[in-house]
Amino acid sequence: MDQRTEEDAFFRKPRTWSVLEALIAPDPDIREQAIDDLGSLEGFREQPLAVYLLATRLLDPVLEIRFRAVQALGCLLEFDRPGEGLPARSFRTLAAFTTQLEKEQLVKLLEVSARYLAAEEAIVQIMKLCSYAGKILGGIVNDRKLPVEIRQQALYFCGEVGYLNTAISIRNLIQRIEKDRTRAGLITTRKKHLDEERLFPYAVAALRKLEGSRELSG
Repeated sequence: MDQRTEEDAFFRKPRTWSVLEALIAPDPDIREQAIDDLGSLEGFREQPLAVYLLATRLLDPVLEIRFRAVQALGCLLEFDRPGEGLPARSFRTLAAFTTQLEKEQLVKLLEVSARYLAAEEAIVQIMKLCSYAGKILGGIVNDRKLPVEIRQQALYFCGEVGYLNTAISIRNLIQRIEKDRTRAGLITTRKKHLDEERLFPYAVAALRKLEGSRELSG
């Protein structure tokens, strides 16, 4: 069966359209169930439209649904043997979607990892598709208007994904915190300083990862 025939057969099934429409339904319970139902559709990985609609749930207003979408996409991107990954057309569609993610949308992903530890591995796989995202994550790290938990997650993924272009800003953050610590034994309860102390171990761990990656690539 050629590609066009497979596509026609997939979309001729009434259940296919029922599941795809459910992914964008107004009711969050229906959207959440649709993510499970999509996985039961034979051949959905070969269909770029199905993969794209699943990817849109990364930006769902409901955190739990975002988590379910992260898990589902992580399963598509993580595989043990050649041939188990996404087919080329579906992979290109997913990669194109992720390259359009902006700061606010990446924050939505970081909210998932901040709430669900089980999401971390899948988000690493998703962010590996976003080679440009390091610059945005670096900005998130230094955005004091954001919750410190989100900034911690940004640091974590800078290191895990290996965004080498964030190393300088992370190093500057570490040096700034260390400098504050040595200012005449300064003890402060200001939120800015308390938040940066909470960032410190994440920053150190991320920088070590990046320096290790640089040595391996060098």
